[in-house]
Amino acid sequence: PHAPHHVDSEALVKRDEEFAILNGIRYTLPGLLSGSPSAPHFPPTDASTPSLLPSEEEVSDSLALPWYNLPRRTALYYCVIYLAPGDYHRFHSPTAWVAEKRRHFAGELYSVSPYLQRTLPGLFTLNERVALLGRWRHGFFSMTPVGATNVGSIVINFDAELRTNSLLSDSAADKSPSGFSEATYGTASRVLHGRALGRGEEMGGFKLGSTVVLVFEAPEGEMSEKEGWDGEGQWRKGGWNWGVRNGQRVKVGEALGWVDEKE
Repeated sequence: PHAPHHVDSEALVKRDEEFAILNGIRYTLPGLLSGSPSAPHFPPTDASTPSLLPSEEEVSDSLALPWYNLPRRTALYYCVIYLAPGDYHRFHSPTAWVAEKRRHFAGELYSVSPYLQRTLPGLFTLNERVALLGRWRHGFFSMTPVGATNVGSIVINFDAELRTNSLLSDSAADKSPSGFSEATYGTASRVLHGRALGRGEEMGGFKLGSTVVLVFEAPEGEMSEKEGWDGEGQWRKGGWNWGVRNGQRVKVGEALGWVDEKE
């Protein structure tokens, strides 16, 4: 789909209904990031804390596209990163971006065993998760930590108001008729109107491990006949290119992909 460089996140989420398949269970973007459109919503609270100055400078530079930059045809991409109990359980910013809002879905903390995946439709959309929504150099960007049994405690370093894995079901998300509570980071930066997150900046973590889902907008580009195949797929000129394969183990600091910006 073609979208402007800065697209409204709500419109983008609703544009592609069937989007990602997580562990064999179909996800919809509204189910993952928005909840039910018919449910009433409480007004968002302000959970802003000041951005780190180095991150704000890095993000500002990254968002400053040159004057000659032309609009590009964009598409949505996703990446699901599963964290086993023995894996590193903190998560870092994968790129320079601005987190504008947070949505906490209280949900459940079901096991993600193969049996429950088969018998409980929409398992992952039922689980507790924290959707961080914002923008990066190429448009919409979101990062969603998803909880599971015994690992529902999700910590966001710059959000002291967030309470997850509440045994008393008394968090703001539990009480909300929409199924989630929303907070804004709009005053974290007077320039960027959100929380600036630099590449590699530690954002938070799980108490043990679980799953992180990235959904983002990037230039689609064109298949390059000149460059040929890179082993897994053809290089996309002027677009997003994956640097990892499905099922590959990744380490902190390893690039997941890149946008070819050479003209």
